Amino acid sequence: MLSTMAESPPRANSWWTWPRSLLLALALGTLVSLPSLRVGLLLDDLVHRLALSGQVAALGDWGPLTLYEFVGGPRTDPQRLREAGLLPWWTSDTLSIRFFRPIPSALLSADEWLFGEAPLPAHLHSLAWFLGLITVVGWLHRRLLPTPVAALATVLHAIAAAHLFPVAWLAARHPLVSALLGLLALAAHLRAREDGWTPGRVLAPLALALALLSGEAALSAVALVGAYELFGRRDTLRSRIRWLAPYVALVVAYLLFYATQGYGARGSGGYLNPIAAPGDFLATLLQRVFILMGELVVATPSDAAAGTPAFHAGFAAWGALTSALILLMFRAIRPLLSEQEQHTLHWLIPGGIAATLPGAAGIIGGRVLMVPLVAGSALVATLILRGWTAAREAQRPRRHRLLLWTAVSALVLGHCFLGPAFRVGLGISLGRLADAQWRIAREAPPCKGTLVLVAAADPSISLYVPAAMALQGRAPQHYRLLSAAPHDHVLERTSAHAFDLIVRGTPRNLGFWEQVNRDVPPPPGSRLTLGDLLVTVKESTDTGFTRASFDFGRPLESDAFCFVTWSDTGLRRIDLPAPGEHLALPYSRGPAGM
Repeated sequence: MLSTMAESPPRANSWWTWPRSLLLALALGTLVSLPSLRVGLLLDDLVHRLALSGQVAALGDWGPLTLYEFVGGPRTDPQRLREAGLLPWWTSDTLSIRFFRPIPSALLSADEWLFGEAPLPAHLHSLAWFLGLITVVGWLHRRLLPTPVAALATVLHAIAAAHLFPVAWLAARHPLVSALLGLLALAAHLRAREDGWTPGRVLAPLALALALLSGEAALSAVALVGAYELFGRRDTLRSRIRWLAPYVALVVAYLLFYATQGYGARGSGGYLNPIAAPGDFLATLLQRVFILMGELVVATPSDAAAGTPAFHAGFAAWGALTSALILLMFRAIRPLLSEQEQHTLHWLIPGGIAATLPGAAGIIGGRVLMVPLVAGSALVATLILRGWTAAREAQRPRRHRLLLWTAVSALVLGHCFLGPAFRVGLGISLGRLADAQWRIAREAPPCKGTLVLVAAADPSISLYVPAAMALQGRAPQHYRLLSAAPHDHVLERTSAHAFDLIVRGTPRNLGFWEQVNRDVPPPPGSRLTLGDLLVTVKESTDTGFTRASFDFGRPLESDAFCFVTWSDTGLRRIDLPAPGEHLALPYSRGPAGM
């Protein structure tokens, strides 16, 4: 099949010609998305439904258009949410995680209003956005690339593992919405520039404005437009600047609004702030870009790295290595590229790299690659088809041909088999995770007072199970999380109303939920009062506390407290040791594998 696609134009009735190639991409994309359709409400879906239910209306100003404004708003300051138990005690006083996404927020609110708690219709809604995105991507590839390369590129985009969370997780639908609208802006711009299509001069900025109202992926689309004007046009610089002016004006207005209204993320180790520490920002940004590049070029799922900060350096090194090897492969096959391929990739590759930057500034994962994948799939399709041709050239040295065969095989294996398999497998796992969250919430020990979760590193337990309990009508009066460190713990009883919690592990790894809620660990000597609870950090490293005291202000055997910990399959009630004694709490991974 590769020989036919690479060496001769496809027949008119071939599945590799438009529009049948688009139908093939849509069908394969739907096929690998099927496990995602059975995923129940999970993770942030539970928080969104809790906000829409009105149960936490007194604690914040979340509404149908503001579901992504988690903390840091006028009525959602971190101290207030920490006191209420919605955030853990180590949360930074400066934490702010607010995203301006009114259109996706409205769509989620409409799902709840139309379908209630039924997830399947809402997933079909997400699937519709996905299929719309693939349609626009197919149109772009068809316009920019030769027919066989365009067909393969669109198929690779459709089956990519990066689409897993946007399709399977309702709260992560926003990248599909903003990417679709952003790529419509690119499509309209191309038609206006190359075909003289006058409506495109208005429709492109309008589509971009709607994309900016949908999420940060719109900025990635601007990167592609900018790369096209900078590297893909040969007219005067003044003309290119004039065409870019509307997009620059929109982006500047958007960023000014974002900054002045307090949007974005601050005080979190999961999101990068270029103003607070420019050097650290650039170093971490580069690391995350290479992680994302690993997914774009060899289909190494960045979602596998998202929840494991300790492995980021390894994933980044792999991304840098594979990117360098792909560059060498590209140089080897470049003489075989058509003029159209060379012109397109001349601007699409730098545009795709620049398009990873907005996503790299946040919590990484495939969902931030909806737009960069346009470039990534185009490059990989070109490498596969032209690399196959080059590997069959008898005049090349045998060693070079073997290397090209190996590279093509690796690309086909990763993008056509391992990536889609990861997407299907993790889609099934997400369904089990959703079921587990509801089961754990349903089976949790009943508590009419303060539920104290002593240790749970997995946020699917420590944050979202209490939300599920509230939606089930089983919410405790108060909730406290003491540790999310991914290590064994030891609880040392120090008095009738207090104990120390010790984190055992060298090196002390940073937990995902610890990283999200604070940029710098609390130093030794830090003290915090939450109602009657006094927390004192006694020992700490640069990744988190290692010993902290928790004084509850009353006897711990009081009926006002329910002490539990995560253990293998559920929340287990624990019997506290007597003063002077200790209790070992082994680390156990949660349903999300953390």
